[in-house]
Amino acid sequence: MTSSIPHFVSELYRSANEVAKLSTFERRRLVERAASVITEQRIQLAATGNVVSISSGVVAGIEAILPQIDDMPDPLASHILLECADEIRKLHILSAKTG
Repeated sequence: MTSSIPHFVSELYRSANEVAKLSTFERRRLVERAASVITEQRIQLAATGNVVSISSGVVAGIEAILPQIDDMPDPLASHILLECADEIRKLHILSAKTG
């Protein structure tokens, strides 16, 4: 999974820049995948006894955001995708330093 992390981060950045081209299903799926990856990364870091960074407000509230993702304006959806990408990248760097 770790080798796919940089690819997923790239996909999130690309999608954030082209958010108007995404269907509501694609937006939702990307945010769901990002939330899952973030959760998994945090669990893995915690299991190693390492300090896990504090999530941004957007990422911390991702579960509350999901029900509203279909009706969000493009700039807000783009911001959410960028925040998720940044969080995943940050957690990936932390896990690489401890691994």
